[in-house]
Amino acid sequence: LVTEGLDGAATIRVFSQEATFVDKFVSRMDDNASAMLNYLGAHRWLGILLEACGASVSLVASLLIIVYNDTFRIPAGIAALLIIWTTNFTITLSFLIDCTNESEAAITSVERISAMALLPQESAMITSRQYQVDSNWPQNGNVEFKNVCLRYREGLPLALNNLSFRVKAGKRCGIVGRTGAGKSSLTAALFRLVELESGQILLDDVDLSKLGLAEVRGKPNGMSLIPQDPVLFAGTLRDCIDPTSKANETEIFEALRSVRLVKQSDSIDDVLSIPIEEGGENFSVGERQLLCLARAIVSKPRLLVLDEATVSVDSETDTFIQSMLRTRFEGTTLLTIAHRLNTIMDYDEILVIDGGKAVEFGPPVVLLESRTIFSELVDATGKESSSNLRKMAKEASK
Repeated sequence: LVTEGLDGAATIRVFSQEATFVDKFVSRMDDNASAMLNYLGAHRWLGILLEACGASVSLVASLLIIVYNDTFRIPAGIAALLIIWTTNFTITLSFLIDCTNESEAAITSVERISAMALLPQESAMITSRQYQVDSNWPQNGNVEFKNVCLRYREGLPLALNNLSFRVKAGKRCGIVGRTGAGKSSLTAALFRLVELESGQILLDDVDLSKLGLAEVRGKPNGMSLIPQDPVLFAGTLRDCIDPTSKANETEIFEALRSVRLVKQSDSIDDVLSIPIEEGGENFSVGERQLLCLARAIVSKPRLLVLDEATVSVDSETDTFIQSMLRTRFEGTTLLTIAHRLNTIMDYDEILVIDGGKAVEFGPPVVLLESRTIFSELVDATGKESSSNLRKMAKEASK
């Protein structure tokens, strides 16, 4: 709650919700204080019980010595020793209980570590010698899904259900579908965020499930992703654009200039040393998305995936990003999960996903010729917008 208040302080003040958050904070503090008072009360009550138990043992021992002294003729030294031992009984009992509590806490920590060690782990980062690929793989960017089935965990329905399609190298494929159809699950399967239940994903005829994760994620000239929520790392601008330190300063500066974040007259050293806060808080959402685009330009991928990358930006920035994709990624295979149909109407292929299956696949102009799910999505945008989209598809097919 404290973190929420600090991060959203401006929003809280704008909507005059200070009193609401103060009440929530006080309520949480009361709950925490109540638990602490109960703990302290139980601890003090246990202490009183131990003291009472120790006093009772000392009393019984003293009475036994007094009453039966003539009968057993207990020596004075033994009687004194017995009284001293019973007096120290309370201290010994308290120490025993403290040691028992500490041992139980330590065992609980061991149990938690053991449980964490048994959690399912990701596959190895390094590819085994048996499935090693050439250092220049992938060379083309042919992507093929073969009967891919994926579920996020056992007991849940399949997010991808026998999904099969093929995109040739250098082609652009737009992926559309209604909410929950499985569009983002395709990205999770491609980058092995979730392992497949069955099927294969081939990139230049190489099964991605056989490779180490280092080959699948973050490899230069391999696969790259521009996510829906732009991700920036704390550090300098250079570290954010080129985390692997493979590119030189000129290439990084040129990528930043191409996305209109810097000018040609700016100093390279000054630009690349700009600090970036955690999550890129010192940049707007549009600027963060452009930085992610610059990162993709520097990595020079053979396969670029855009997971609704322009959903959080304005139409002008969206248009500029689409223009960059057409000019700076020639020869790169593009998979674009679209939220605006106008951005993919000039693509080579359209994949329509429904229920985790590829229900339609082909050029947009072909899919619009008949009554298909894609044509229904286009018609749902309105009469005028639908007419413009169909016109765009026909002009792109010429």
